[in-house]
Amino acid sequence: MKPSTLLIAALLTSAATTQLSAAEVATQKPLKPSITQNCPEYIESGKWVYRYSSDYPFNEWMLSLKPSDCGRYIDPSETAYMFYEIVKKFGQSEHWSNNRGMINQLTCHLAIAREKPEWNIEPWRPYVGFDSTVASKCNPIEPNPDPAFH
Repeated sequence: MKPSTLLIAALLTSAATTQLSAAEVATQKPLKPSITQNCPEYIESGKWVYRYSSDYPFNEWMLSLKPSDCGRYIDPSETAYMFYEIVKKFGQSEHWSNNRGMINQLTCHLAIAREKPEWNIEPWRPYVGFDSTVASKCNPIEPNPDPAFH
């Protein structure tokens, strides 16, 4: 898939998926509201890691990302720019797959795990939709997608 197509897909997927409850908002650091790209770099570093998963009894590839200080506190409207940067930097790997699941894990980290030093997103985890990804603390196991829009 072309990077421009991924950016459009990321915008559509992330547009309404990072809403927080009032209690969660109260505990979050202030975000920079934006509809444009504000960070010179969203991801400080990242690497593919082959590791054992406690969820399954086997080793799997994961992409371990360290967001930049700017990237860690982006407004949800900038999620597509962050995902685009991740795809540009790491999407050519033979380990990359499951765009929808990967962006759900990314938006989940932005919603509930911003303060973690590293964010691990794993292409082997199924796409289950944003709500189910958050319910599984960004680590979905069983395929169970959100219902389709009507």
